[in-house]
Amino acid sequence: MLTKQTKFILAIALQVVIIFAIIIFKLSVLAGGTDVLLKIAPVDPRDLLRGDYVTFQYDISSIDSHYANRQQIRNGDAVYVVLRQTGKYWMVQGVQKNQPTGSELFIKGKVESGGLESQTDPFSYQRFGDSRIHVIYGVEQYFIPEGEGRNFSFWNKEAAARVAVDDNGNAALKQIYVNDKPWP
Repeated sequence: MLTKQTKFILAIALQVVIIFAIIIFKLSVLAGGTDVLLKIAPVDPRDLLRGDYVTFQYDISSIDSHYANRQQIRNGDAVYVVLRQTGKYWMVQGVQKNQPTGSELFIKGKVESGGLESQTDPFSYQRFGDSRIHVIYGVEQYFIPEGEGRNFSFWNKEAAARVAVDDNGNAALKQIYVNDKPWP
């Protein structure tokens, strides 16, 4: 039988192991992933409770439904967005519900809206027609040094993010660029 002190130490050790596992996972994506440059559109520059950070979406966050190639996609679905380089930025080439098996580069995301789940029938699907699918990738927030975001605006500037993407589509944000210069 474990004592209270042993249980407490095990609980703390488990939390530390989980934190280190998350850090090691992100570092492995950063070190072993392929760098892609994604054009961003900032949404929110500051949060009074969390400090200076930028919340944004990428050009690849809002996807024309025709890229889904007639697949039935609904809110909450995990999707794999196949990317292709067009100039200096990477753009959407296609959207799949299953992980691609070829050599193409893809990023894993989750459908936040556009794949309609009816209020009355949660199992219904929608064929999108001319609608758009909004996908989140888990790399939409960037914390900046305190005070750096107070008098700064992204409007009328070209903003981009360098993101590392591993072979399974996991992404980690590396750097923000404003007018082709690292920021902040």
